[in-house]
Amino acid sequence: MKLFISVRHLTVSITLVLAAFAACGDDPDDDDDGDCLIGAPGEGASCECDGAECVCPSSGDCAILCLAECDLQCAGSGSCEFDCGPDCNASCTGSGNCDVEVGDGSTVACTGSGDCDVTCDGDCTVRCPGSGTCVVRCAEGAVCEFESCSGTVEECPLGVQVCGGSCPG
Repeated sequence: MKLFISVRHLTVSITLVLAAFAACGDDPDDDDDGDCLIGAPGEGASCECDGAECVCPSSGDCAILCLAECDLQCAGSGSCEFDCGPDCNASCTGSGNCDVEVGDGSTVACTGSGDCDVTCDGDCTVRCPGSGTCVVRCAEGAVCEFESCSGTVEECPLGVQVCGGSCPG
């Protein structure tokens, strides 16, 4: 079993935990608050968490670090950053861009007009019927499938696939 933690993800995780305490007042030891630590990279933005369902606000940027199976939704005009473990369901239906990292057995739906950048740390399914470009980065040995794509799927080096656009430079 490999353990891989990038500096970016460690920094994002620490930032999200600190923002959760400051912005939302969530107590991570209080199970009544659900299994999500909520944070916001932009001023004044926040997210609402109800159990394991986390919904970003209608405007402003949002970041969510999910510690268990979660249903994450980015439906507004702000950009969203989701970091979730296995069996996660992430939905990007708005006009903002989504940066999503999910674990094994997860599903990501990019049905809005914003671009999606998806990193799958295990097997995942991605739907991209929206008008944005979807970039999917698949971990070595994992199976990442496009269930739907509004354009054509381009296979790129290093386990990268792109729906509705060209390979990243």
